[in-house]
Amino acid sequence: MNRSVLTLTALLSLSACTTIGPNYLAPDTSPTNDWATQQADYFSQQTIASQWWTIFDDNLLSHYIEQAIHHNKDVTIALANLRQARALHRETRALFLPQIGSETELERSQTSDSSSDSSSGSTRNLYDVNLDASWEIDIFGGNAREAEAASARIDSAEADYQGVVLSTLSEVARLYFEARGLQKRIRITKENAHLQQQTFGVVQARLDVGEASQFDLTRAQGEYQLTLAKIPNLEADLYAAIYSLSVLLGQAPEALLNDMLAAKPLPPVPDIVPVGLRSELLQRRPDIRSAERELAASIADIGAEEANLYPKFFLTGESGFQARRFSDLFTAAGSIWSFSTLMQWSIFEGGAIRARIDAEQAESEAALALYEKTVLNALSEAETALVRYGRELETRQRLHDGVQSRRQSVKLAKALFDVGETDYLAVLDAERELTASEDDLVLSETQQITKLITLYTVLGGGWEVAEQLAE
Repeated sequence: MNRSVLTLTALLSLSACTTIGPNYLAPDTSPTNDWATQQADYFSQQTIASQWWTIFDDNLLSHYIEQAIHHNKDVTIALANLRQARALHRETRALFLPQIGSETELERSQTSDSSSDSSSGSTRNLYDVNLDASWEIDIFGGNAREAEAASARIDSAEADYQGVVLSTLSEVARLYFEARGLQKRIRITKENAHLQQQTFGVVQARLDVGEASQFDLTRAQGEYQLTLAKIPNLEADLYAAIYSLSVLLGQAPEALLNDMLAAKPLPPVPDIVPVGLRSELLQRRPDIRSAERELAASIADIGAEEANLYPKFFLTGESGFQARRFSDLFTAAGSIWSFSTLMQWSIFEGGAIRARIDAEQAESEAALALYEKTVLNALSEAETALVRYGRELETRQRLHDGVQSRRQSVKLAKALFDVGETDYLAVLDAERELTASEDDLVLSETQQITKLITLYTVLGGGWEVAEQLAE
């Protein structure tokens, strides 16, 4: 058998069975299935809804979320980074294929007239057309480890993209409902101001007939003015939320004013929220999957560096045509070829290769610690979100009951004032307490929605809707 064929067969056989470096094994950090927060009245272990915003039954919100997926600038940047990672992975695949190049040369030369050679003073042509090829046989798996690392980093970039989508959708929903909550606070504040204005009129009429004092009148007027003073800042907060929401959708700040200034009520929250199993966080949370894939890439990088301790083998060849006359160039007589094997081996680099291996091993240790930290933080965030949402529901119910009681107190205080059994100070105190309680109730209603959004976010739901965009 031809020696070149034997060499090629031996190299390919070695490359099929040798891979340097540690093999990746995913760390076992699976948490238990049960949540530390046991609130069966509010949560179930059913799988969370991927499109959780649909529970609010708000078509405008769903439309905004779709726009954010396609036009948000952070999502666009993350998608570009993902495509870049995929392109770099395709580059590593080229390492397994022959590198082929071509070269065409035309040389024209003339010898000296004073030469003693018989060809002195003559002009000669040389036509040269070549194809050259080089193929590295990945004997020790260095290229395979590089490709493995690049593939893991694609997965990490994809998880990062999903994380950006998740945070963007969460922010869109949060700003949307904060704007709706501000609209309700503005409406209630204006209603209270109107009632206080009517009360001021009643006190003025009673003062005219001697049944109230100037002190009562100034107190009533002061309460009315103080209530009106809350409205400008609430309106400013409303506009700020709308402006931020517009930018999240990739639009000018004023783009959503017409839609969003038309007030809509806050939606009710579901009685029971499906939160899935605690252990499912590892699959749902994009940041956990990103950290795990970076860990896998760092392990593969160790093998890629360790392969540099061993020789590299190349198959090289050249084929082409060479002739002094163009008519003879592509004939059998003008054909040339060569084939060879090449070994490259860095025998001594002053410990540089070992140093790079040690650096990659240290990086993998840091990547493992970062992964474990990410898992712990995710569990903490999820447990915290569960507690906060559950407690907010309780807070909202108590505030609702308190508002009902204070409305009754205002009626009783006015009735007693009308029959002269109390002064107007009692009425003002009751109205002030009612106004504060109603504002607290709207804040709690808004927060129970935003805390539910936070809960869905930390559980890792919502990024699935953007998967087709990343294809």
